[in-house]
Amino acid sequence: MPNMSIKKTILSGLSDRQKEAVTHTEGPLLLIAGPGSGKTRVMAHRVAYLVAVKKIPTNNILAVTFTNKAARELKERCERLVSYQKEFLQVRTFHGFCSRILRFEGENIGLSRDFSIFDEDDQKKVIKRSFEDENIDIKQHSPGKIISVISKLKNSIISPEKFSNEVTNFSEEIISRIFSRYQDILLKSNAVDFDDLLLKTFHIFDDNKYILDKYSDLYRYIQIDEFQDTNPLQFRVTKLLSDQNRNLCVVGDPDQSIYSWRYADPTNLTEFKKSFPESTTITLDQSYRSTQNILNAANSLINNNSARSDKNLWTNNGSGGKLILYETNSEEDEARIVLNEIKRLNQSENIPLDEIAIMYRVNAQSRSFEVICNRLAIRYRLIGGVKFYDRQEVKDILAYLRLVSNKSDDTALLRIINTPRRGISDRTVSEITRLAREEGRTIFEIISLIKEEKIKTNLIPRAIKSISEFIELVNNIFEVSNQMDITDLINYIIDKTEYRSYLRRDEEKSITRLENINELIASSDQYIGLDSDVQLSSFLENLALVSSVDFLETGDQIDSNSEELTLITLHQAKGLEYKVVFLVGCEDGLLPHMMSIGDIEALEEERRICYVGITRAKSHLYFSYSTTRMFRGSFGGQILSRFITEIPEHLIVRKRNMGYSNFHMPENSVSYNKDKLDLKTQKNSRSEKLIFLTGSKVKHDIFGEGIVMKNFGEDGEVLFSNFGIKKLMWNYAPIILLEDQNEINFIDPEIDSA
Repeated sequence: MPNMSIKKTILSGLSDRQKEAVTHTEGPLLLIAGPGSGKTRVMAHRVAYLVAVKKIPTNNILAVTFTNKAARELKERCERLVSYQKEFLQVRTFHGFCSRILRFEGENIGLSRDFSIFDEDDQKKVIKRSFEDENIDIKQHSPGKIISVISKLKNSIISPEKFSNEVTNFSEEIISRIFSRYQDILLKSNAVDFDDLLLKTFHIFDDNKYILDKYSDLYRYIQIDEFQDTNPLQFRVTKLLSDQNRNLCVVGDPDQSIYSWRYADPTNLTEFKKSFPESTTITLDQSYRSTQNILNAANSLINNNSARSDKNLWTNNGSGGKLILYETNSEEDEARIVLNEIKRLNQSENIPLDEIAIMYRVNAQSRSFEVICNRLAIRYRLIGGVKFYDRQEVKDILAYLRLVSNKSDDTALLRIINTPRRGISDRTVSEITRLAREEGRTIFEIISLIKEEKIKTNLIPRAIKSISEFIELVNNIFEVSNQMDITDLINYIIDKTEYRSYLRRDEEKSITRLENINELIASSDQYIGLDSDVQLSSFLENLALVSSVDFLETGDQIDSNSEELTLITLHQAKGLEYKVVFLVGCEDGLLPHMMSIGDIEALEEERRICYVGITRAKSHLYFSYSTTRMFRGSFGGQILSRFITEIPEHLIVRKRNMGYSNFHMPENSVSYNKDKLDLKTQKNSRSEKLIFLTGSKVKHDIFGEGIVMKNFGEDGEVLFSNFGIKKLMWNYAPIILLEDQNEINFIDPEIDSA
């Protein structure tokens, strides 16, 4: 095919701005891509353009995404567009790319090629071991918080030594000791955590110019997706790698930056412009996903944020219907109303359940919806359960494989040393761990010495016998591992350890667990075509690099032919789309989350989270909230999310239902029964005694509208949309009850008979 014909094919069907982004191949490019603007399509066509039109060899192109799912999708799209040497095109996650660098270059920093990658569960075990080694009471500290602090230090490029020199208090002293011991254990285990993948790659590039030059020459064209979700360390790695050629394209949207807890920094987009002042910026603001009413709501909401680019989403999809807001009496009512509407959409409008999603801010909100789904016989899938590769039986088999790959992996060894049970007690494990620490050796080395009677120990003969049998088992697996493909090796380990028999002892869960083992075996088939010496390492690496945001891959595998409603958190919904979206629990304290109120930056991120939820919807968008909710163990009144009030009223149809369920209000809670509460008789001058029941809606001269959270008689607490909780004296505060708090349209939902 002539070059012009190829070019025409690649650019066919693209908008003018999309074409501009695809053909801008030389020099730095910042692509601001709004939700539904076709950014994945642009990225795929851009790679195809480089290969087919610019004749850039595929091995000179590096495309970086944030999830393995996104990487596969991009690679598949490229393959559909143009024929090329597929095996040479590098489409990887950030961690996957860094892992590859370390496999080849890690020896420069004392890391052998067969290193293990520790996940969160492994990290916690190493942290607990660190506490034991340092003789510190772990009960006084949270392993999860310690891991979080260490992660933050690593992403700030702070070493244990540097942190130790900056300690200012006792708490930091404890963290410093644990951090240092934690890294020692990783080093001796020939292992890294996810933060190390980035940090060690940075150090290799920063400290070894010849290595940096080698990879800069190799990857002359770099393209990075979801750049707003990169952290400062990822940005520094990117800058080092692209500084020479400057052919760097970053794609992102600051309005969709919602991972600050993972140290994502949306200001990296600003830093990009500073680091590459010659860069071109192209904004994709045409949405191919949503109707204009949905986009208008999203635009109005996000315009309240200060830290954002100038972007206004538009579409040719038509205005679409108005957005629906349900006000309900309780979370049970909320679930019933939402799910009855879903049932109607499915049965009357023929909208498949798998085109509908219920989205919420907090995982715990799924409970009431799961209950009603079961009552109404609505099939659903809950996103965010125990991930496949986090399941006990799967991690056990993977631990055997990790030990085969890396004998220094103490964490893997400790996991399976008595799994299945083989008479090795906790006391025995403590003794060999102590010896390993004192001798400065790995646990595998210690138990080998014990078997060979080359080291003194306090162990009884029975314990030594059990250890000897274990080491013989492991050595046998070592011996055969080089003679088998990965699938046969897994089967051999399962048979040799009698793992299936071990699972069958638990009659209640054995079937599910055996199915998971079979699924693991099946997943290894794709690696059989590789050279035998890299099958195991490739298999383990790819599994280790499955990111936490790849929830659809790592969670329960869903039958693509099944029709199920999706229950999902707003964070997990990023990158997905549905015809119908129900954004539930739209209350101050939930969305925005209570922890963000009073913090401008945190509040803006919460607004971005809401923006992400809104822009998942194609044609139907619903909001719902409850005026009362059990939250954090206490029952109280709730106020409509300030984010919903930021959406123009003409875009929303408000519908209200009270008393729909048999739910009984606790004593002293607000009642909306007009026979019990005559609001008009309670609006008095300040000289008269006012009655402020919990849940009453009020207006303050300074603080604006709010809802009474607690009433102590003469005073109480009020939650205000923009000022948080205030304690007020009823007889002196410039405050009135709102007359119109019940003047909302009622709905008459169909009551289920289930």
